[in-house]
Amino acid sequence: MRISNAMMADNIKGFLFKHTEKLLKTQEQIASGKRINRASDDPIGLGLAMGYRKSISGIQQFNENITNAELHINTVEDILGTVTDLLQEAKDISADPDLEMRPMLADQVAAIREQVLQLANSKINGSYAFAGDLTDAPPFDATGVYAGDGGTKDYIIGDGLQVNIGSDGSQIFQGASDVFDVLNDLETALNADDTAGIAAQLPLLEDAVQQLNTTRAVNAGQYKRLEATMNFNERFLVNVEDLLSRTEDTDIAAAAIDLNIQTTAYESTLATAAKIIQPTLMDFLS
Repeated sequence: MRISNAMMADNIKGFLFKHTEKLLKTQEQIASGKRINRASDDPIGLGLAMGYRKSISGIQQFNENITNAELHINTVEDILGTVTDLLQEAKDISADPDLEMRPMLADQVAAIREQVLQLANSKINGSYAFAGDLTDAPPFDATGVYAGDGGTKDYIIGDGLQVNIGSDGSQIFQGASDVFDVLNDLETALNADDTAGIAAQLPLLEDAVQQLNTTRAVNAGQYKRLEATMNFNERFLVNVEDLLSRTEDTDIAAAAIDLNIQTTAYESTLATAAKIIQPTLMDFLS
């Protein structure tokens, strides 16, 4: 079988096309930093990469929820800590009221009650913190009547994991001891110069402080859980990101070696073609 220049040219063009294709693909991988730039590069790898990206997005959302939950708990802790300090002032007044200062102390207790009421109607990120699920209206009216419900603030922090932060103001401020009623009664007793009535409010104020401390202790436990989950999520995130990188990122060192080899092969093919195919007068006439 006679091998013509045209047949050799076709073979050489085929080799050049393959070398060029590999060369361009390697150059693209180096320039983009990605081994997979289209589905045809590695269909299986692309599917794995998509799964890893979905996992990363989910973990990042969980961590954002954890951050919001931690902010919520920290804000509640600040609020309840301030209320506890105010109730301690009321306890000091109830434990040892100055006879001559009782009218003035009554005004002080009224001011304490107003401050506690304002704190009980606090907002976190635009929603009332102690109204349960009814977050768009104040939980307590001016008389201390609760208008919220028994709902909780819920944060999803992982697959099948959720933190429920107590936000039922009636349980926090009006459990065994109603903070607003006790302060009202203390103010009334001070104005009436009722020594027995004043003293009777002390154990009730202590109960109210204990209610707050119980909520704060539960929240502290929830906060530790959030921290532990965040730490786990961060470690898991690093692992998934590493898997994603191994799946789709270019090994630059290996790609650089491949590029040199492919460049050499391409140039060698060109040089060989120049020697094998010599144009003749018949080539131009054909």
